[in-house]
Amino acid sequence: MNIESSELNFLNQLTTEIIILDKDYKIIWLNDSALNKGWYINSKIEDNHISKQLSEETASSVMNLLNKSTEKRSSQTKRDFPLITSKNQKREIDFTVRCSDSYECIIIEISCVDNLNKIIDSTKTFSTQKIAANLARTLAHEVKNPLSGIKGSAQILNKKFKDEHSSKFLNIIIDETNRLNSIVTKILTPPSKPNLSLFNIHSALEQVYALAEADNKEIKLIRDYDPSIPEINGDEDLFVQAILNIVKNAQQAIEKTEDASITIKSRIQYGRPVNGTVYPTVCSIEIQDNGPGIPNEIHDQVFFPMVSIKENGSGLGLTIAQDIVRIHGGGIVFSSNPGKTVFSIQIPIKVGEKESKIA
Repeated sequence: MNIESSELNFLNQLTTEIIILDKDYKIIWLNDSALNKGWYINSKIEDNHISKQLSEETASSVMNLLNKSTEKRSSQTKRDFPLITSKNQKREIDFTVRCSDSYECIIIEISCVDNLNKIIDSTKTFSTQKIAANLARTLAHEVKNPLSGIKGSAQILNKKFKDEHSSKFLNIIIDETNRLNSIVTKILTPPSKPNLSLFNIHSALEQVYALAEADNKEIKLIRDYDPSIPEINGDEDLFVQAILNIVKNAQQAIEKTEDASITIKSRIQYGRPVNGTVYPTVCSIEIQDNGPGIPNEIHDQVFFPMVSIKENGSGLGLTIAQDIVRIHGGGIVFSSNPGKTVFSIQIPIKVGEKESKIA
């Protein structure tokens, strides 16, 4: 096989899995997406036959497809193909085989059918959150003017009526108006313009860890970092604020949980959809707690302003975190069940950012 290294590097940018076989159906090269889905090249060449990595049933179907492509010198595709590995891992995929006479090899391309559903879900989530944020800001703008009128009227009355009974309730009106005005101002104020520069995401996570530990020493904090993550182009201070908002939410949610713990986890992921687009490489930051979980009835409104399960919560922490992540081109998703709630911040990593780290 005479393929230039630059061509192979190009294949590493694809989110689909690329597997290159020789004429004997032995694996001779894998792109990054294939490697990260569990395909491997054994140091012993005799163990590199593709059938070694598949279940008996799947291997038979794949061999038929390979033989047909080789005999007809054509491209063969099997849609919604149930792939089962030798380790009994199951996936539904689109499986395409191409026989290349130019390079004297066989090229396999695998697309995960699940990715389409993930893209659709990611797009719907992003659109819903964007609509909610715009609606909240519109409503907040309409509320702000009446609040000023209420506060001004209460202050005038407070100067006129000096008795203790009137002052008590007028001061309550003024204090509560100030509180509401503060909430409305936060909703209307967009996140600060990011001061972009390359930074180590684990530096931000360590700041969050230190602040969270100082805030509540009763809850166990666990760090699980992937040191291979390259530097990210963003505003470190804003990232600290976004992640800290999520961690504080988790701390408050599990205060009454026995053996309460929060795990801060970082990982590189490949071929992940973010806001409706699949990116080759994504930095994923997960905040996981073992609390009671978020009630199912508010799952669709979790990122809406003013939505909170806390008695005195403003419901702005996640909204602000979402805005910060969004202006960095990322997204936040979550899953929640009793005993396990996970918020995941996903930030696409551009090739240039990765190269700058390696250099």
